[in-house]
Amino acid sequence: MDYTIVLTAAAGQGVETVEALVSKAFKEANFFVFSDKEYMSRVRGGVNSTTIRVSSKENKGYKQFADFLFLFTKNALDHSKNRISKDTIIFSEEDFITDEYKSQFFTVDFLKIAKNLGSAIFANTVAFGFISSIFKINADIAHNAIKNHFKDPDVAQKNIEAYNAGYNLFKDSSYSKIKPQIDYLTPKKYALLSGSQAVSLGALSSNAKFLSFYPMSPSTDVAIFLAHQMDKFDIVVEQFEDEISAVNAAIGAWFGGVRAFVTTSGGGYALMEEGVSLAGMTETPLVVHLAQRPSPATGLPTRTSQSDLNLVLYSSHGDFPRAIFSPRNIEDAFFVTQKAFDIADKYQCVSYILTDQYFMSMMYNIDSTQLEFLEPKNYIIQTPQDYKRYELTQNGISKRGIPGFGDGIIVANGNEHDEYGDITEDETLSKLMLEKRMRKIDGIKSESLKPMYIGPQIFKNLVVCYGSLYENTKEALELLKRDDTGLLCYSQLYPLNDDGLNYLKKAQKLIFVEQNFSGQFANLIWKEYGIKVDKLINKYTGRQFFVEELKEKLEMALEVK
Repeated sequence: MDYTIVLTAAAGQGVETVEALVSKAFKEANFFVFSDKEYMSRVRGGVNSTTIRVSSKENKGYKQFADFLFLFTKNALDHSKNRISKDTIIFSEEDFITDEYKSQFFTVDFLKIAKNLGSAIFANTVAFGFISSIFKINADIAHNAIKNHFKDPDVAQKNIEAYNAGYNLFKDSSYSKIKPQIDYLTPKKYALLSGSQAVSLGALSSNAKFLSFYPMSPSTDVAIFLAHQMDKFDIVVEQFEDEISAVNAAIGAWFGGVRAFVTTSGGGYALMEEGVSLAGMTETPLVVHLAQRPSPATGLPTRTSQSDLNLVLYSSHGDFPRAIFSPRNIEDAFFVTQKAFDIADKYQCVSYILTDQYFMSMMYNIDSTQLEFLEPKNYIIQTPQDYKRYELTQNGISKRGIPGFGDGIIVANGNEHDEYGDITEDETLSKLMLEKRMRKIDGIKSESLKPMYIGPQIFKNLVVCYGSLYENTKEALELLKRDDTGLLCYSQLYPLNDDGLNYLKKAQKLIFVEQNFSGQFANLIWKEYGIKVDKLINKYTGRQFFVEELKEKLEMALEVK
């Protein structure tokens, strides 16, 4: 059993509500669920869609072709044409469809049914009932999902009535030939989690106590989620007047001994760069979560990309150590976020967590018992009287104290300084201080995450990706069933773990998959190792690669001599 449901509607018609309710109901019915959404940067008008994949086995891939397509507005068909195959079943009002698709079409007027119940706003819940009836979801499970979603009892009751109307509608004889193969599963304890929630929970597990931000899509979901957790987890979430204030507040929190981070996107991070450079000079830890979207400038603010690797790798003036992570899936995000905090704290450096819009809104159910925890460590010392904050050491790490904890004086400023923190322009000391800071790179590299390799021990071709492309690329390769091709996926992009070099050097053909124009990660591999890519498969439309799309492109790339 493996079905993909796509719902397409105008902004404001509540397609996200359907996604939330359907995903929760299927999860509670013990099915595996994957969902993601694509949406325009407007509150009203335009066309948005959500994809829900439900199956009897674990699935985390973004499928292109819908088994069931629901259209809620007249423009939805044009928007969804690339989601239609010859096997797609389409539900919509009759005047939404064209003759081309008449043989695949069933008339369902969700809007009319909703109006009969009192308001057009219930159309999405009617659709929820209809979908539940197709897959024989237990009504109690669905009703509970509605009650949990709509907190007001009266509102919940009206939506239950709308759900029941949609559920009973499917029983009409005209839909009798629609009988999906349903594999009922043994109950399992799975948690339904999104990418933004995984990053947030990873931060909480890292003992983060402060998040500063200025709203910027698609990074704001982390701030919204954590703002709702402030009372439960003793974390402060603060929206500042701009990104400059936000990053300086996070640096101040770390300076005072509190684990903190900022959440932003590319344009917001551009304003933070001077603050990041201050953290580099003062050797103050800092964690930056950057959810990527297509750029430059405002670009496509609600779409996805992997175009900011160069931004975080080369940003801010001067040389200072940094670590860059990009989680490959939701489970990995939970651990990688913890790793980013630990590295930032231990090496007193800047750590980046690179996600993207697709990753932020992606949601599926996971076995929470398999999540990997990293015990938060305390790297702060009680300062002695003759405390040297920037003591020259072999590994570049000076013992970090905080104001008011011990007898020592803490001095920090943006100028070059001596071991105590006092400003200096001494030529020899300036050289030694820069070399001390940069020696930390060796330590960070010694703890860098190994890339994940999947495939045969002996291979001809190697496909390389990073971050959110992992699951889609993995499934595309599985569909190709090649016994001569391996997959290498990185979760840490800098400094690179040299374990990956062993695989890169073996490949007769090296194929990189990226969601940017220039192949930023392929260029980094060339810079670090002198290994050039044979084929770059890239997409920069602001839309995520579909599994089927990647399968086709990989097949072509692998066949070319």
